[in-house]
Amino acid sequence: MKARLDATRDYAVHLPAASGKLATIGFCWGGGQSFRYAAGTPPIQAAVVYYGTSPDSATLAELEAPVLGLYGGDDARVTATIEPARAVTKQLRKSYDPHVFAGAGHGFLRAQQDRDGANLQATKQAWPLTVAFLSKHLK
Repeated sequence: MKARLDATRDYAVHLPAASGKLATIGFCWGGGQSFRYAAGTPPIQAAVVYYGTSPDSATLAELEAPVLGLYGGDDARVTATIEPARAVTKQLRKSYDPHVFAGAGHGFLRAQQDRDGANLQATKQAWPLTVAFLSKHLK
């Protein structure tokens, strides 16, 4: 998987409109991959994780890029990985900013009409956080 992401990275950074800065954003399994790629070499400038699981402690120790995590509160399998990752990143002084949206489920961005408005509310909060995070780290 890393080889594919590296190839994509190499292509993207050489596009005429590229600024030389790069972020990853992933959803579900891709969110976990975005988190893991933040520990890659060469480093990226930022990573956004939508409902992806956190990597293991060894990978967290290698984080180079700041990570924004966006999670549905009703996604126990994924949210169970947040606090352990937060503890490790805090101890290692790595940048990990997780947000959990109450009542929202896994995949809330693609299923905005589900969960009696909780997914839509999560989307309305998460997307501006995403844009602000990327704007800050890709200047």
